[in-house]
Amino acid sequence: MEKAKIKVLVEWASDGTISAMMENELFAGMGSTVDEAIKDMKAGITLFIETAKEKGFPYKDYLDGDFDIELEYDAVSMLKYAREYIKDTKLAELTGIQVQQLARYANEKTKPRPAQRRRIVEALRKFAAPLYAITL
Repeated sequence: MEKAKIKVLVEWASDGTISAMMENELFAGMGSTVDEAIKDMKAGITLFIETAKEKGFPYKDYLDGDFDIELEYDAVSMLKYAREYIKDTKLAELTGIQVQQLARYANEKTKPRPAQRRRIVEALRKFAAPLYAITL
């Protein structure tokens, strides 16, 4: 049987915490890293399933099994995540967006327009593509 795929939306809060929210379910988690937020969300799912079984409540079967998580970041969250690993000067080079403007986006002083969001996403995908090609 094929594993269920669950889309999880990742967002940074203004206090620096990270939230991970299932797109089509009411489960969410918080943490100081994406991994911590996912772990917290999974703990909530586990607690819900245990309670549902104990009380006889129905729940969706795929939650009880092994499922794959597909992360989706909003543009600002993706930019904040990328800044943990890529210097702003390199991000500016990749995106064609000035360092100061990227900082304003990442610090939520302004929101990137759709065209700028596309440039950020495309640049990060271009940056990541060679990493996916690595074989050991």
